Amino acid sequence: MKIKSKILLTAFVGLLFCQKTLAQVPFSLTDSLKKIELSSNDEEKILINFHLEDHYIFSKSADSALIYLNNIIKIAKDGKYEKYLLPAYTWTSLNYLWNLGNYPLGLAYAFEALKSKQNNSKNGYKFSNSNFDVEINMCYYTIAAAYANLGNKDKAIEFINKLDSKYTDTLYLKGNTGMSGMDDANHKKAIAQLYRDLKDYDKVKLYVRKIFEQNKVVTFDNYIYVIQGDLLMHEKKYEDAIKSYQVIIKNSPYDKDIMESAGHIAESYMMLGKTDSAIKYSNMVIDMSNTYRYTIGILAANKLLFEIYKKLGKQDSAIKYITKYELLRDSEFDNIKVNEVQNQILSDQLKEEEAQKIELNHQRNLNYAIGVAILFFIGLYLFLTQTQKRKIKRAEENRRIKELQAARDLQLSMLPKKVPQRDDLDIATFIRSSTEVGGDYYDFFEHKGTALYSICGDATGHGVASGMMVSVTKAGLNGIEALPVNNILYKLNNIIKSIDLGTLRMSLNIVQFKPNEFELSSAAMPPVYHYVAATQKVEEILIQGIPLGGLKDEQFETITRSFNTGDIIVQLSDGFPEAPDLNGEMYDYDRLRLLIEDNGQKSAKELINVLMASVDVWLQGEHNPDDITLVVSKKI
Repeated sequence: MKIKSKILLTAFVGLLFCQKTLAQVPFSLTDSLKKIELSSNDEEKILINFHLEDHYIFSKSADSALIYLNNIIKIAKDGKYEKYLLPAYTWTSLNYLWNLGNYPLGLAYAFEALKSKQNNSKNGYKFSNSNFDVEINMCYYTIAAAYANLGNKDKAIEFINKLDSKYTDTLYLKGNTGMSGMDDANHKKAIAQLYRDLKDYDKVKLYVRKIFEQNKVVTFDNYIYVIQGDLLMHEKKYEDAIKSYQVIIKNSPYDKDIMESAGHIAESYMMLGKTDSAIKYSNMVIDMSNTYRYTIGILAANKLLFEIYKKLGKQDSAIKYITKYELLRDSEFDNIKVNEVQNQILSDQLKEEEAQKIELNHQRNLNYAIGVAILFFIGLYLFLTQTQKRKIKRAEENRRIKELQAARDLQLSMLPKKVPQRDDLDIATFIRSSTEVGGDYYDFFEHKGTALYSICGDATGHGVASGMMVSVTKAGLNGIEALPVNNILYKLNNIIKSIDLGTLRMSLNIVQFKPNEFELSSAAMPPVYHYVAATQKVEEILIQGIPLGGLKDEQFETITRSFNTGDIIVQLSDGFPEAPDLNGEMYDYDRLRLLIEDNGQKSAKELINVLMASVDVWLQGEHNPDDITLVVSKKI
């Protein structure tokens, strides 16, 4: 989100723009970078970097703004210009908080700003001539907002209460702030936003009403329409909420505000049952993400599209969006990093409070006070750290379980509900995933009640990504007419290649059963085993080839064999013959062939039971590291 629409203190904005004097100079990236390269004056470099950061943070890219803010922090730390650390850390905090939605890092940089203020005060630098500390109030506001979004209500309220008396409810309600109407409205808006983040909608409603009453005579930042829309959504007045968000869509100059409003409009339309409109506004957020990075909005849009397409029964689209959601979330919010940042935040905060206590007591009873304080804060630090870790871990585990269950439900829905019932074939199947969401797949389809096609496949990898490949494969097979098996593979390969799922591939074989013979074609699958009843021997049929989705217009070989009463075809994924024992030795293809040969007189289901009992003994109680799938068809 653009910082202008999010800051609490108009005076704070004025201060930063006074410090960043080059912000009024017409923007030229080439000229600015050249000036930095040629300049030998560190302060001039800092001001040019502020100028670049201004341009990108307001209208272009949060990532680019962070680069220039980091440049400022590095120069200011290494030289004599520490006074610039406060605005640099504060703008970095705001960037993480409202552009990227990374609340732990936003919190960390806000505490860094507080530390830089304290250090510079000791060095004699005065930040403001006003009778209240604008900068400290801004940091307190940012910290309160971060804690509110992290779900820590107690800490959020604690820092709201640290704000100067000019920002308390009592003074607002009295209308006795002593500020201009513009400042008063902006301050009320910021307080309303804090209570919105805390989900205290009674106070939100109060401040929204006050702001709109005041707006009869003054103009204020139109982000209040987002807050009003959130309030209306909470009250389930979705049509009114959409109207409020539309004000932002039509009038706001800020991409983030527009993306946030579009996302909430999509949610409102979803609640109204208007899925087409929900899809339209979700895609608007995703399209805008090509030029503006607003992580929370992009995550929410992908999650909503996943839920919409799942509800519509469009499984391939649902898997596509949950995959995008997972990849973005994993890249942006690594849990280990979040824990580390949270621990650092708590540690820094405790050190700061301890330093303030020591300073207020003027070194009185120094040794005793330090000893007691250290023991107290170590205990508090350990307690808060463990509490925070447990909360994050519990929330993450609950989210992971729900999303994996949704993905697993999608995967299982890809499999046939029952095997074909035929007078001439005894068919049985088995599948066991190595993870919550596997990549193996089997299916059947018939042509005019005579020819039966049996499919067995293995997508690369596991999890949601492989589930996407299974979905694409099933959709592709449903759209291909009955053809010779090698032609089916040819068409399916081109379909998968045209979708372009990156490095994802699908290994697959197809067996077509005819009255007295079968045809086989394969794309990088393990051998198919043909038990011949007349000789009581098993033929291992291996067709070389590359997986589907690799090369366009790839040709596939076909093999035809007779298929008589008592004959058996076993299709399988490589998870069975390559299952390792405790020493890492594979079960082996020859052992599998001999076991089929010794049990060829059994039914299809009995044969599967024998095979799985054997491999489970081989695994010695360990879970299979790869998916295991068996499709057994016996001629009767």
